[in-house]
Amino acid sequence: MKRNLLFIFVLMIVPFTVKAQIKGVVCDENQNPVEYANVILMKADSVYIAGTVTDVSGKFDFLTDYSNAGLLQISALGYKTIIKTLDGKNDIGTLVLVSDNILLDEVTVTAQRPSQHLTKGGIITTVNGSVLSLLGNAMDVIGQLPGVMREDDKFTVFGKGTPIIYVNGRKLTDNSELYRMSSKDIASVEVISNPGAKYGAEVKSVLLVRTIKKQGDGLSGSIQGVVRAAHSWSNSDNLSLNFRKNNLDIFGSFAFDHSRRYQQQKNVTMINTGHNLYELNSDIIILPVSTTYNANLGFNWQINPKNVLGAKYEFRGTPYNHSDWTTNETIELNGTLDDKIDYYTYWKRKDMPTNILNMYYIGEYGDWTLTVNNDYYSSRNKAEQEIDEVSLSEGESTISSLNHIHSSMFASKSVLDYDFGKNTLEAGYEYTYTNRIDRYDNYNDFLPDADDNIKEHNIAGFISATFPIGVYELSGGLRYEHTISDYYENGLLISEQSRKYDRLFPNIDFTFPIKKAKFTLSYTAKTKRPLYSQLSSNIQYDDRFTYETGNPLLKPEMNHDVSLAGIYKWVFFSASYQYVKDAIVGIVEAYKEGEPVNLMTYMNYDHISKYTVMVSLSPKISIWSPSLQFNLMGQNLKIPFMGTELRMNNPLLFINFYNSLSVGKGFTITGDMLYHTSGDMDVVTLKPSWQINLGVTKTIGNWFFQLSATDIFKTARNSMITYGTQMKLDKWNYSDSQAVRLTIRYAFNSTMSKYKGRGAGQSEKNRL
Repeated sequence: MKRNLLFIFVLMIVPFTVKAQIKGVVCDENQNPVEYANVILMKADSVYIAGTVTDVSGKFDFLTDYSNAGLLQISALGYKTIIKTLDGKNDIGTLVLVSDNILLDEVTVTAQRPSQHLTKGGIITTVNGSVLSLLGNAMDVIGQLPGVMREDDKFTVFGKGTPIIYVNGRKLTDNSELYRMSSKDIASVEVISNPGAKYGAEVKSVLLVRTIKKQGDGLSGSIQGVVRAAHSWSNSDNLSLNFRKNNLDIFGSFAFDHSRRYQQQKNVTMINTGHNLYELNSDIIILPVSTTYNANLGFNWQINPKNVLGAKYEFRGTPYNHSDWTTNETIELNGTLDDKIDYYTYWKRKDMPTNILNMYYIGEYGDWTLTVNNDYYSSRNKAEQEIDEVSLSEGESTISSLNHIHSSMFASKSVLDYDFGKNTLEAGYEYTYTNRIDRYDNYNDFLPDADDNIKEHNIAGFISATFPIGVYELSGGLRYEHTISDYYENGLLISEQSRKYDRLFPNIDFTFPIKKAKFTLSYTAKTKRPLYSQLSSNIQYDDRFTYETGNPLLKPEMNHDVSLAGIYKWVFFSASYQYVKDAIVGIVEAYKEGEPVNLMTYMNYDHISKYTVMVSLSPKISIWSPSLQFNLMGQNLKIPFMGTELRMNNPLLFINFYNSLSVGKGFTITGDMLYHTSGDMDVVTLKPSWQINLGVTKTIGNWFFQLSATDIFKTARNSMITYGTQMKLDKWNYSDSQAVRLTIRYAFNSTMSKYKGRGAGQSEKNRL
């Protein structure tokens, strides 16, 4: 701690350089704010100096020492670009963009390197006009951002876990929507790795996707079809429509997805009970199939330039989701063949309906801005499992179970912003109520049934402020959360498993320059509450040697994070250290002492230390736009393993090399090389893996075509070694990564929904 304080003190006495804070507001001819407009400061010879994008209120600000001798360029799709000569004033005032309704035909667009800027707790990447806008869809764009790792349709912010994703302030509840969003419609993406007080105490990372605000009344929309060829065929289709009349938007979409996948595993499991040594060799084939529907309908009403309200209803259903597992297992006991077992496992799951309703209001009153969001969420899930076992020594048997889950949530959140001079103040509250009912029936006598019900209230208040101090900027916040969680079992309140918490979560960011580089030093306190599934007392039968369950006694973990991030031209760097108190870790322990049955469950470790280092290099060399990323992560953890203590301290290095070639006439060629070394994560050692992806995109008028091939040499693996108290599982895993995907999209007219709902209760939605 003394070293950290000394480091901050040294930074505070860095020689002071006088810089100006350039700020202003961008609006259209009707005085409506233009959000996500590009604001770029250039020298007289057009050399880039600094830049940013406008926020949802059309406001912008940045620091520079060229305020007396620069050109300010403001541009946005659908408007004519304007250039203003700076005259020494820091406050530019209001800049008006004029609509540009000229239809462009056969225009050659030159893609630039995506510009990147440090923000409070993160980094923002401008997509519009860069090579990223040519990649195809939002999923492809986000997957190439510094510090973001992608696996299928899931993202991880390096060292910070799964992010909350917002599109124009609206929380995504289904990442597949990003497949349906054209990369050309994205203005910018901000990766926040140290979220402030207005975000939930569980939110460790955030992605803010901002789309381009397009102009014009009437009907607009897009239709898209995607076909994926791998071990089997999959397809998805989407229709999106928006009708705009004056200041009213009515919008909706419908999406259909049918997925067939393939997975192959080869497992070797060693079990040492202290008296006997078991070796299990398993060959597993998994064939999952699912059909999903997504639909939404909403409106957005811009009452006047300073007041807007709207509502959106989303429906999601998976009426058909099943998975067939075929397992052939050979069992040796003390080096001698003991048994052969064939397992035929059939999973059938129905997730519907899921209903989500969001209502919001945003109003400006002088220097004050009020944002209100109310959300309702409900879902029903039904899962059936049947396992047929054919044993050489014990004959045939059948194990079956049925699981019903009903979840509901109400959330409300209000945020009040106040601008005074160069400073900003933000305060608000958030309330959520959650009710989850989880019933589990085992139709065999050797495992118990379960009937759990969790009711949880969470109320939070928060305040944050930002203070520019010359060349420096200091921002910080404090969030208070009061949580009451009541745990019921078979209708009776269980006080030992019920919880009540009162906690404070501070955060602070200090931004400073060193010559032409910019740095941010941050401290953030966050928590991680157990998922509701991790609190379940259900015991699930996987096979004769493996059961799964939750742990109703789990406590929330507390994470203290110190981070340093810096950017210079096309080089981005970040490093972080995390001290995690009461860390929630998945473990494997003996179900009963002296028996070869293992139980997969969760426990709280007293503490774990973790660290990450990330470097991203993104230059532009003629038509070639490479991006080379190095991500290193490590931990300090000791676990019990077969009577000894095992250190899980080997670091893990990810190297991602993305390449784009803009070859003209609407063609873009992409090539990616992804690799990671062996290394430890919790109680698992990941094995090395690498893959190469290739793709090409083509734009013809309103048509967009993309052909991509992933893992062309079929080398990607998700293989690992898992360690337990009496077992070691060595898993070889291939997950259908070699595939070819064709995307065809047609878009007509230019309007896009102005929906600005930000949602409430995001952490609870994720836990559910």
